Amino acid sequence: MISPTQTEALDLWLKDYFKSPGAGAEFMLPWTVDTYFTTVNMLKELFSPAELKTVIDAHENMVIDTSHLRLAHLLLQVLERCDQSDIHARYGADANDIENKCRQLDDTQAAVLILWALAFWRGQNHSAEAMEKYIARK
Repeated sequence: MISPTQTEALDLWLKDYFKSPGAGAEFMLPWTVDTYFTTVNMLKELFSPAELKTVIDAHENMVIDTSHLRLAHLLLQVLERCDQSDIHARYGADANDIENKCRQLDDTQAAVLILWALAFWRGQNHSAEAMEKYIARK
């Protein structure tokens, strides 16, 4: 059983649109997961491996809330880390190319990229090999 952290607004929404919160989760979860992985695969095609590594690195040790899941936050976070720490140079990426590709995204695609980058740091292994596997196109 999956028990996500629910806000009061989400609980009300589930009660308004579904017979029960469980029925709402059963309806939404498969669609949400499919959309997430479809978007991740699209992003892996758009960004180069070096650019993906830069985005992942830019999100290390971050704690976010839903207000951060926007394109503006993605641009701020990644470009600030590039400017301050040259993380893009570590991977051989160009910060301007990353910015231009990010600007092609809508807020939903940016949210998926942020969540995907954060998810890497939630794993048990943060080695270079693990990152290579994580960014690999499927």
